Amino acid sequence: MRRGWKKVVLGGLLALTVYLTAESFLPACSQPTAQASLALIHAYQATGSKMMESGGVHCRYTPTCSHYAEDAIGYYGTVSGIVRATGRIWRCSPWGGTGYDPAVEEHPAAYFAPEQQPQQMSDEEKRLRQEAERQAKEAAKAITAGCISGSAGCAIIIVTGLVYLAVKIFVMIWAFKDATARGDANAVIWPILIFFTSIIGFVVYMAIRPKGDMSPCPSCHKARLSTLTKCPHCSVDSNAPPKTA
Repeated sequence: MRRGWKKVVLGGLLALTVYLTAESFLPACSQPTAQASLALIHAYQATGSKMMESGGVHCRYTPTCSHYAEDAIGYYGTVSGIVRATGRIWRCSPWGGTGYDPAVEEHPAAYFAPEQQPQQMSDEEKRLRQEAERQAKEAAKAITAGCISGSAGCAIIIVTGLVYLAVKIFVMIWAFKDATARGDANAVIWPILIFFTSIIGFVVYMAIRPKGDMSPCPSCHKARLSTLTKCPHCSVDSNAPPKTA
């Protein structure tokens, strides 16, 4: 049974790796795990960070490690952001450095140095420059408005995604335990299949799983397929002759 749970854990880790890899192709604002990570960071900033500061523990860098992680995950996404935040925490150790260390470098718009600016600008150049500035401001306003209007939709998507993931994990564990109790040699395959195909994998398993009534094992009292002579949980053969002293 311990080997079976190890296989489930390894299968879950593999499935999580595949999911995070696929999710990394999405923008950071569309990644459910990134939004969940930011929520945890905000909770830490409201509680744990203040407790550490009151105890005299301060970050060696500016911005602090929690704000660094917030910026990194919010800009680069979950995987890349966590890797960068882990490196920052390592650098913040007593054998690390100090100073200004932002997660995202801000690059201002291109500009002319004073010595490079022309003495006079023509009316056409002034008009083009003003038009470019106006378009940049309108684009910034549009992006801000889109983020605000989409926040509610993003919250619904995040909650739905987390509920869907929780249900899928529950079904994966149930399918593995049921297949093990029914003596299916491919019990570890079904959780992986359900992770990638969802309801299709579950329907296939329910259709071809070993059929029969379940009954408790006389030895370990765990449910198993009644037609099995050898318990898949404790490996005790019910048809074996009793041992004599």
